[in-house]
Amino acid sequence: MDGVHQLTDVIQVCTDGSALSEKGVETAVRLAKALGLPLVGMTSVMGKPNLIHGLEHEDAATRERLAFVQEAAKREGVPVQLVAEHCASPAEGILAVAHRYDARFVVMASRGLSSLGSLLLGSETQKVLAQIDRPVLVIR
Repeated sequence: MDGVHQLTDVIQVCTDGSALSEKGVETAVRLAKALGLPLVGMTSVMGKPNLIHGLEHEDAATRERLAFVQEAAKREGVPVQLVAEHCASPAEGILAVAHRYDARFVVMASRGLSSLGSLLLGSETQKVLAQIDRPVLVIR
């Protein structure tokens, strides 16, 4: 669905490929189905912007993370759009996608793959919570 038609009023789910973020994907899919809302599955990609649009131009790890979201949504019949958001930090990407797609709320893991974050919440999760203007469901 990427690039075909931009969904709005969605549930946004963020993934970094960790087991905890996959738990978040499963939770978001169930919520989207129960609420009758489409899903935007996103992952932040650090580094320079990808000037060639489309997921086929992303690296294998990015495509794999988003494929997990697509497969989970497909199993439950939930419409999904996938986004590889090129940004300076995961929090920046999450916030940008939430605004662009008018996410009703965001589902994200309490910690990502980095082990350098806080003991209770990861630093990127804390940044999102401090800056976002909509509800966030944090998965632990």
